[in-house]
Amino acid sequence: MTTDLVTYYGQTPTIDQLVDKYGVYLEKLDRETKLLLRIVLTNYVFMQERHEPSSYTLIEASRDALFVRFLGVDMPQVLVDICSQLNELTTLETETILEALQHQIRWGNAQKLAS
Repeated sequence: MTTDLVTYYGQTPTIDQLVDKYGVYLEKLDRETKLLLRIVLTNYVFMQERHEPSSYTLIEASRDALFVRFLGVDMPQVLVDICSQLNELTTLETETILEALQHQIRWGNAQKLAS
């Protein structure tokens, strides 16, 4: 078991699949995708508290985030792919990924650099 940033608190087979496809630090995802994924995952965790956990999926959470209104375009395909891959995500796994995304967006490989 490694202790990479993405998986430090909750490495699971589902998270391993995400890491295998997008990199140990999700470095194959750009900043915008990480920001959008953070929105979807946050919505997912919130709605898991309001619904029967098995009745609300990550794909529904992505649709509920109304990306068409945010971006004026369809949801990026990479985000659709991630949501499909992670559709059985538990709340603990979701929180683990959210923590990694927050760190990457603020301090890591997805931070906004001042010009």
